[in-house]
Amino acid sequence: MSKKLSRRDFARTSVAAGAAIVLPGGPIKAAPGTSSIPSRARSSGAAVARRVRAALPSPEFGYGGDPVAAARDSIALAYAQPAAQQEAVPEVVNGWRVGTTLPSEYYLDEKRYEQDERFLAEHVWLLVDHESRIPRPADYFVFEFGRGESVIFLRNQAGEIKGFHNVCRHRASRLCRHHRDPAPADADRLSVKQLGPSGNTPVFRCPYHAWTYDLTGRLISAPNGMPSDFNMSEYGLIPCHVRTSGGFIIANLSHGDPPDFDSVVRPPRKPNWVSVCEDYGTAQMKIAARQYYPVHANWKLVLENFHECYHCGPAHKSLVRAHPFWDGTKTEAERQRIAAEVERFVPAQFHKSDGRSAMAGGDLPAGAMLNVGFSTGSLDGKPVAPLVPTKKEYSHQRWSASTTWALGNIQCYDDYVAVVRHTPRDVGKTDVEILWLVNAEAKEGRDYRPERVMALWDVTEREDRWIVENQMGYLSSAYRTGRYALSEGATRFLQSYMKEVVGS
Repeated sequence: MSKKLSRRDFARTSVAAGAAIVLPGGPIKAAPGTSSIPSRARSSGAAVARRVRAALPSPEFGYGGDPVAAARDSIALAYAQPAAQQEAVPEVVNGWRVGTTLPSEYYLDEKRYEQDERFLAEHVWLLVDHESRIPRPADYFVFEFGRGESVIFLRNQAGEIKGFHNVCRHRASRLCRHHRDPAPADADRLSVKQLGPSGNTPVFRCPYHAWTYDLTGRLISAPNGMPSDFNMSEYGLIPCHVRTSGGFIIANLSHGDPPDFDSVVRPPRKPNWVSVCEDYGTAQMKIAARQYYPVHANWKLVLENFHECYHCGPAHKSLVRAHPFWDGTKTEAERQRIAAEVERFVPAQFHKSDGRSAMAGGDLPAGAMLNVGFSTGSLDGKPVAPLVPTKKEYSHQRWSASTTWALGNIQCYDDYVAVVRHTPRDVGKTDVEILWLVNAEAKEGRDYRPERVMALWDVTEREDRWIVENQMGYLSSAYRTGRYALSEGATRFLQSYMKEVVGS
């Protein structure tokens, strides 16, 4: 029987091996005005973060996929192995058999969710919003993550985007309301005043005791009565790590050194976040519409659904009209016919020297080419907005990029970009938000109508929310782990989750 390691010995062994580490127990408490990470840990934090990040999955996760090609590739891979390997026992990761659904505890257990939330906050860069939401100095908005994290993102007087935890350093009051927390109906009669979830302000004033902070997070005013040794400079707002890429605000909520950022937005393999954003000019776009879709389900169920298109044919009739290769119910003859008709739009680097169809051969990412007669991702295939800044004509293509595990994802068409954000909020609650970006020069009412820009992905997300929330069988005593189809990309996500989060 192997010797049981202490937490400290386990940490030493894991770091030496370059493994991802999440120690059980809550975060280390810090004295006022100090970092929550001990100095020794801070000094080696960057090295640890790099090891953790190297172990995390590449962000090559996106929406759906080609269920037919995925199944074909899985079968081909299996039969390419020696007979002994073909008959081997399926891989088991931390007690979970690869290719099966997870036990219900992974979706229902409170402690399991707490571990998930802590891991994501520490080790993942989270897509927050687009820079155009706060174009002027002193513009701000509030972002919520998990059960209690609330961050104010603002543009300071120098034009920089910063993030500060929405927590007064005195008695933990929220400085700003959340977007689903309306002001009291009789607010005009009350002395208590609180900033809303977004707006423009030169200072953030706590509604409780009037402690006031400037746009740098510095405490600039506290009422009389504080102890004589009270030092205001030690009680500024707690910052979070903020980066921008392609016009998007991306944040990490760890209180030590942040994880490596380039490995998320600029991994070696293309297309990646940076290359796709540059190709479509997302930094020069603006928000045309946004919609929240609160889903009453665990975040892993939401992502499992997002990563596979085994369900697309039955559940998303509008989507598969635009993206026919996401429809696993089509016959091979139908697929070949469509592939031949859209072959003329296939980018040059995918052309086959032997005359075979790049589409039918599965060499293009599923969904890269739109259906016959479709110029963009709309219900009828017709354009819904002016071309994005970098495009001169319609290519009949769609390209996508994701942050880690597709917690953030962009679907890019020639005339708009759909930005999807998945944010865990509780054990059975996930926020999904979609932003639609258009050319910054486009005028609403003249060049585009928001409801037309939104239409395809709005109905798709409403359908996704319905089918995910309908997975209530996880609450039943009759639930047993099932088998995934060969085409369900959820298996790859769960393998990564079980290794990185559960295994750590």
